[in-house]
Amino acid sequence: MKASPRIGVVIPVYNGADDLRETLMAFRALPARVLAQLEVVIADGASTDDTLNVMSTFMDVIRHADSRDDLGVYDAMNRGASLVQAPYVWFMGAGDLPLEAGLSALLDQLEGDVGHACTVLAMAPREPGVPAEFVPRFGTSLDWRNTLHHQGVVVPTTWVKQRPLSTDYKVLSDYAWMLDCRNAGQHIECHPQLALASVAGGGLSRNFDAALYREERRMKRGRISRAAALAHWVWLPAKWAFKQVSKARSI
Repeated sequence: MKASPRIGVVIPVYNGADDLRETLMAFRALPARVLAQLEVVIADGASTDDTLNVMSTFMDVIRHADSRDDLGVYDAMNRGASLVQAPYVWFMGAGDLPLEAGLSALLDQLEGDVGHACTVLAMAPREPGVPAEFVPRFGTSLDWRNTLHHQGVVVPTTWVKQRPLSTDYKVLSDYAWMLDCRNAGQHIECHPQLALASVAGGGLSRNFDAALYREERRMKRGRISRAAALAHWVWLPAKWAFKQVSKARSI
């Protein structure tokens, strides 16, 4: 009997043909028993490069494909999640790669109205100040930095359908969404021993400029305690300075 999909894998993309091809090849290479439990969804923002042709060559892997103008990556993530029929959803990016061992182990642990967070590995070359792995932590640590990365997080699909990611932020809507889940009393169980994905470098969240930290301050308004918000007047400049020093040392 064919396995029913357990996880909807939403991959937003825009003019990322080569990266998408690499990601879909990695999913195609998974064991059949694992791939059968995945519902791969591509949410394309009306790409003008070869992305649609790449999608057409991987229809043995893709369950749903949607291409239209959108409001950016978070709008695409919401649109992709709306197509998912599997009970859990996992957001990947074009260029990110699933890791078979961690994914197989996680599939055996999915149950109930609980999210799961696993370790994410950073592919080389890494930007200055970026660690080799992102180990998940859920709780008050989220007040200070994003300790959950969406490529390592699998949550009930209903969580996203009932509370879509905000399109008000350019870079940090997934971080805002994690804070909202925590503040709503939803639980994400951490599995630091499981590596779920390798993630490509680049992207707006790796551009550690002042605009990123201004958005972080705005995003956290009302989502963290008053005391933590006051401390961020020192904490955010310190984070920015650390990244600048790391960048200077790498040159």
